[in-house]
Amino acid sequence: MQIDTTAPSATPTTLSQLQTAALAAALGVVAYAIIDATPWFAAQGVPQGAVQLLWLLFVMVGSGLCGWLNPIRAWRWAAVLLAAQPLMMLVVTAIRGEPDDSPATIPARTSVFIASVFVATVSPFALIAAGAMASKRKSESR
Repeated sequence: MQIDTTAPSATPTTLSQLQTAALAAALGVVAYAIIDATPWFAAQGVPQGAVQLLWLLFVMVGSGLCGWLNPIRAWRWAAVLLAAQPLMMLVVTAIRGEPDDSPATIPARTSVFIASVFVATVSPFALIAAGAMASKRKSESR
């Protein structure tokens, strides 16, 4: 059996800016879901550090993928992926009705701020991943 390698690939190799932004935002929502599921992972016996490492790897791979699919200003896609996470957290805390004035827990807005700072500390990794994959894509196309 011969495989026809001349047929066009069904997998897109480049996305438009709108498609890449949508992909980056969707990956940001998934990345938030990974962090939000930390208690579930802990109940399954997975250490919290391992979940955070999984999240970091997902963010880096997702940013790199977006940078590869649309290498023009690749840092933008990493920024969209990262910015979607605190926004998603704000939406989820509003839906869950988490209180802002309870002395027993961290207030919702404060936890969103803490999460934003956490995301900002790892943003260089995502930006570097997106830039590296965009650079690799540009060098291969020459």
